[in-house]
Amino acid sequence: MVTSALLLVPLVILAMFYTGQMSRHADQMATTDVELLRAGYAVTFHFQEAHRAGLNYVVYQDSSYLRAVQTYIEGSRTAARRARELDTLLTAYCDSLLIRLTLYQELVDSLTAIHSVEILSLPPRQELKELRIRQQLLLEQATHNPAIRDSLLNQASSLTLELETAELVGMTGSPFLERIHTVGSAITEMARRIAARANQRLSEHQTHIRRLSTWSQRNILTALLVLVGLLGWLVIRLPRTIILPVKRIANALTRAETGSLDIHITPTSRDEIGQLSLQLNRVFARLREINELRRDHILHLERRFRTLASDINEGVLVVDRSMTIIYANPALKPLLDVDPAVASGRSLTDFPRLTPLKPAIEQTLSGTSGHQECAVLPEFARSAICIETLRGREGLVTAALVVITNPTPEPIDTDSVQPS
Repeated sequence: MVTSALLLVPLVILAMFYTGQMSRHADQMATTDVELLRAGYAVTFHFQEAHRAGLNYVVYQDSSYLRAVQTYIEGSRTAARRARELDTLLTAYCDSLLIRLTLYQELVDSLTAIHSVEILSLPPRQELKELRIRQQLLLEQATHNPAIRDSLLNQASSLTLELETAELVGMTGSPFLERIHTVGSAITEMARRIAARANQRLSEHQTHIRRLSTWSQRNILTALLVLVGLLGWLVIRLPRTIILPVKRIANALTRAETGSLDIHITPTSRDEIGQLSLQLNRVFARLREINELRRDHILHLERRFRTLASDINEGVLVVDRSMTIIYANPALKPLLDVDPAVASGRSLTDFPRLTPLKPAIEQTLSGTSGHQECAVLPEFARSAICIETLRGREGLVTAALVVITNPTPEPIDTDSVQPS
């Protein structure tokens, strides 16, 4: 689970990277590019309003229109400065635009001097009439030809400006008109370039976003496939590196529970599981040593028991729960009628003289009597029979120890024997 979560980290980081890049481009579109486009439109709008106010001043001779020209020109300047701050590539255009806006302001201000000059000669009426007819034809053509409508309207607008200036100062003012027209066209062109640059930036950022989106889908899909491959490798590798070693350890512990200590776990790695295998091998080796020491001790005690039992006159008999003789000392030979070594492993009922002991031994093994019982049985009138339970490692009764004080067979009653 933890490994799978760690494998997801690079995928999350990759997704966050592409998301951050697309967010950055979108933020630039929403702030810088849109603001730059707004600045380009603001330059055009304020200049058109300034030009319209200048024409109104020519017609109505009202100084408030001159103040309006100054206000609109200042709005164009502000928008131009803002465009220069948003895009350093437009610095030269914006500086040139500011210079031309100042020049246009000076030209409009010079209109007051033109009105103060006495006009000595007016343009011929016939020439002005031809200009008006030409303007009307351009407007009619623009109505019937939508394909070239913008071009025709621009030409008509230029003729309108010429007519208004000609009516104001006569044909002698045509150089002045051309200068105003040239400066105004330059201002309009530079404002158009600002808007075009904004549209170009918007298009570039849109292209970057689409490209990042494509890259993110492709790379995230590739990373996901790699992740699936790694997970598959882990699924294949995990049983051999973790599950199988753990299963070997569990099987070894299960064998140890049954008492088998001849166990050795082969480490398959140097990680924590390998270290655990080595530690368990040391534990099993130590347990084998302890078991050997205990077995030697038990054998020593058994030898001592057999030596003591062989040297005493009392009969010593050890019987398990199935009434099988485990040990019989030499003193029991009169009751067995065979060598006590031969009696080991045979059932108690195979020896008639010992059969009367069976009920007392079964009672002791069943736990109905006390820890040690001594009694005189009718079949052993001259002997005392003592029976004691023997317990195994788990504390359960496994055998009975029988001690007979006078292991000699009872004499045969001759009175009961009938003569033949």
